Amino acid sequence: MGRPSRTKRAPPRAASGGIGADIRALNSSILLMTQKIKYIVRNEKILGRNLIVLNKKIKTLDEKITLNPQSSGEEIDSEQVSSLKQQVALLEAQVEDLQSRLATKEEVKELKYVIDSINPLEFATLSQVKEMIEKSKDKKVEA
Repeated sequence: MGRPSRTKRAPPRAASGGIGADIRALNSSILLMTQKIKYIVRNEKILGRNLIVLNKKIKTLDEKITLNPQSSGEEIDSEQVSSLKQQVALLEAQVEDLQSRLATKEEVKELKYVIDSINPLEFATLSQVKEMIEKSKDKKVEA
């Protein structure tokens, strides 16, 4: 009658502590990723606003140049316009780069769901399995 109690043996505490630490580290990594995504989204919004402002400036400068470049008190030349256009192009490139490297909120949620559904606490590492096999061999030799 002693055999059923052996099969229901709990895994070693040291091994479960290692898996628990791995899960905590994984959870911390996911939290860091979500924070970084929030910062990237915020920066993307700021860049978008800057693009809008620069585009408005370019339009007004273009209108001033085409309508009456001599009447305004400011000196507006095509170099300023081209400089602003270059800045807009640079900002657009930065926004595109951010969008290409950005993981969406849905992707992070999906990753968290997959990790939660797998439940790594139910798995044993290769070293733990080897250790259990060695222990069972030792018990058989003793018996």
